[in-house]
Amino acid sequence: MSFNLPNPSLLGILFVISTHSGPQLVFKYPPDLSNERIQKRIRRKKVKSASFGRNSNTDIDDTSSSDDDGDAEDDYEVVDSDEDSNVQEFETENEWDSSHLDFYMGTKKDIFSFLDEQERQRKLKLKKSENELNFKEKPHNSIDAIKISDNDFSSNLLGFEPDYLSEILTPPKQMCNSRFEIMIENSIFLGLPIHNYDDGSWRITKKKHSKSNKNADEEDNVNNNENIKHSMNMFHVVFIMNPPIIECNYRIDEMFHYVISRLSLVLRYEQLKHDYVWNQVKLISKLKNEWKPSSNISLNNYLIMKSSLAKLIAECYTSISSSKIANLSINNKLRSFQIPIKTEFHSLPDSTVPFLPGSHLSSTVNMLGNTGLINVGETTRYGMNDNEDSDEIANAEDIIYFALLLLDDPETIIKDIRGELHSTLANFIRMIKPTESLLKLSNKLQQSDNSISVDINQIKSFAFHLIYWRRARVIAPLSTRSVYIVSPMAPITINLHEDIPKFKDSFQTLPSLPHFLKSLSTRSRKPKQFATIIPSKDHRDIYLNALAWLIRFGYVTQLHTFIWLKISRKVKLKVEEDLEYESSKIAKRKRDSDATDKLTSNVRSSGTTDNTSKQIDEGLSDIRNYKANNVSTSSYDPDLELLDKNIKSLNLGPNIVLEDDEDTIVIDPGRATTLERRWINKIIEDECKLSPELTGVFFKLLKYMNGKNSLELLLLKENITRHDLRKLLFAIEDHIISVRHW
Repeated sequence: MSFNLPNPSLLGILFVISTHSGPQLVFKYPPDLSNERIQKRIRRKKVKSASFGRNSNTDIDDTSSSDDDGDAEDDYEVVDSDEDSNVQEFETENEWDSSHLDFYMGTKKDIFSFLDEQERQRKLKLKKSENELNFKEKPHNSIDAIKISDNDFSSNLLGFEPDYLSEILTPPKQMCNSRFEIMIENSIFLGLPIHNYDDGSWRITKKKHSKSNKNADEEDNVNNNENIKHSMNMFHVVFIMNPPIIECNYRIDEMFHYVISRLSLVLRYEQLKHDYVWNQVKLISKLKNEWKPSSNISLNNYLIMKSSLAKLIAECYTSISSSKIANLSINNKLRSFQIPIKTEFHSLPDSTVPFLPGSHLSSTVNMLGNTGLINVGETTRYGMNDNEDSDEIANAEDIIYFALLLLDDPETIIKDIRGELHSTLANFIRMIKPTESLLKLSNKLQQSDNSISVDINQIKSFAFHLIYWRRARVIAPLSTRSVYIVSPMAPITINLHEDIPKFKDSFQTLPSLPHFLKSLSTRSRKPKQFATIIPSKDHRDIYLNALAWLIRFGYVTQLHTFIWLKISRKVKLKVEEDLEYESSKIAKRKRDSDATDKLTSNVRSSGTTDNTSKQIDEGLSDIRNYKANNVSTSSYDPDLELLDKNIKSLNLGPNIVLEDDEDTIVIDPGRATTLERRWINKIIEDECKLSPELTGVFFKLLKYMNGKNSLELLLLKENITRHDLRKLLFAIEDHIISVRHW
C-alpha cells in the first residue's frame, strides 16, 4: 500500500439528527448498507491506478489543507466556489480575494468571515431575499411531532438496528462540535456532530459595537430567536469507512480534514443563516409520507430528486468514494470538496513505493508545496511539507515568473468549469502558452489592443484557480535553450504502448514516441539543450508542442542547475592574515592611546615648571591632534570594536573554521555571517577581480547559491541575461559547486 495512491475507503454516509423526540436517522446512502452488501462492495473496491491518471481532471477542484488535533475550535478550512464565481468571481471588488493564499488556506475564523461576506453580498443583489431566507413554521406541522418515517430504513445497518445506531451516533452535547470517531465491527464511523448552544444559536457570535455591523447583529438576533423554536438540537453527517489497518489513521485524518469538517461547517452556516438543515429534514419527512411503495421509483431516488440535502449526500458519496471532486449544491450555492490526489513530486519515491502513472517530478513544485494548492509527494500530509523553512524555497508569489501547462484542451476546460464562452476567464485560458510566463502574458495583454483587460493580480488569481481545480500545472516556461530529460517517474512500463499511437496522431511529422524520448536521454552523451534535437527553425513550434505533451503526461522533466559557493583554504588563510593585521593595528592604537593618557596624567600631576615646559606643551598639543584625528580616549570606532571582537572569537579554541584543512561551503549566503562576508569579498576583489558589472550580477546571484533555488529561476526573476550569467559563472567557476537535477 502507498499513501501516494488515492484510497478513500468510504462505505456509506448517514445523516442523523437529535430532536425532542430523540435521535433519528434522516437519510442514508447508499440505500443498502447491510453487512452482506458491504462485504461485496469491499471486495470489489480495488484501487486501480490507471483510473486516476490523465483523464481524472474533469471536475472543479477546490481543496485546502489544515492541521489536525481533533478539536472543532481548530483551524478548519472550506474553499467556497459558488456557481457565479466560476464566471464572475473576479469582477466584484468586495468578494473574497482569491489572489490571496488565505482563499485556500483560511482558518475557521476566515471561513465564517468569508461566508458572512458572501451572504451580505447575496442580500444586496437580491433585495427580496429576506422573505425567502426566513422560513416560517407552518401551523399544521407540529415541531415535536416530526418523526422520520421508517420506510426503506428498516433494514439493518452493518448488522445493527437503525434506532440503536442512531443513539450511538448522537453523542451528548459536551462531546459535540468536535471530532467524533468510533469503531464498530471493523467499520469506523467518523463525523463532526453539530450541536446548538443554550440560546438556540448554532454558533457563538461575538458582540460587535461598530455601527457598520448593526444590521448584521440584528439579523443574527432574528436567526437566534427563530432557532430557539427548533425541535432539532443536533445534526451529524457520519462517514462510514473501512481503510486498511496500516493506513487507518492517515485515511481517516484526510477524510476528516478535507471533506467532513468542511461539509459540516458549511451545513452549520446554512442552518444558522437560513434554517437550511431543519427545513430539509422537514421536507424529507414529508416526502417519505408522500411516497408510495407501489410507485415506479424507490424511496431513496425519490428523496434525491426532491431534497437537495439528500441529493448532496448521495453525490458526496459517489464522488468521494471514487476519488473525484464532489461539486455539491448546498442551498443553491455550489461548493466543492475532495481528497487531493498526489501527482506532484519534488523527490523520487523509493522504487518499492507505488504512485499514480504520469506523476510530475520537479523541484519547482516546492514553490506551491506549502500552500495547499497541490499535494506533494509521499511525505506531505495536509499540505505540510517536510521542509519547514519557507524562506529556503520559492515563494508562491513567484508563480508570475512561471508558465501554466494546461492539462486538457482549453475548450474542454472552459466547459468543465461552467464558464461562459466569452468571459474573461475563458479568454485567458485560450491565451495560455507553456512557453510564456504569466508575467510575460500580462505584459502582452497590457501592450496590446486586446479586449481582455486583466492585471497581474487577476492573472495570478486565475492561475491559482486552474491549479487548484487540477486544470493546469506550474512549469518553468518551455525554452529550446533549456535541458530536458526522460523523467525517472515516466510511465514507460504502464502507458507507453497506449500512448505511442496517441502521440503519433497528435504529431504525425515527428519521430515516434520511443525515438523522441531516446533523443532526449541517451547513454552515449550528456543531456543537451532541447534545440539540439530540433532540425530547423521551422520545426521549433511543433517540437515545443510535443515537449509540452510529454511533460503533461509525465514522460519528461526539466533539468535545473543548482550551485553552492565554495570557500577554499587559500581564501580563508588570506582573510585570516587580514584579520591578524587589523588586530595588530588595533592593538598598536590602544598602546599609543594608553601611553598618551599616562603622559597626560603625569604632566597634570606635576606642579613644577622648568625650562622644558614649552617642549611638553608642544608634545601634548601633538598628542591631542593625533587623538582627535585617529582614536578618541572616550570611545573607539564601533567597526574596529566589532572587528576586534570577531578576531578574539576566532582564537577561543581548537574548533575554528579557519583551521579546517577542507574547503567550506556557505550554506546560506543570503544570510552570511561577518566572516563569511569577508570570504565572499575576498573572492570578488582579489581572487576573481570581477568588474563592477559582474559584481552586480554576482550579488543578484548570491542568495540563489544555496543549492535549493535553480539558476533558471534566477533568470526568470532577476532580469539577468544568459550571456551575463554564463560570463559570471566562468569567472567564478573555481569557487562554486554545481549540480543538475530536476
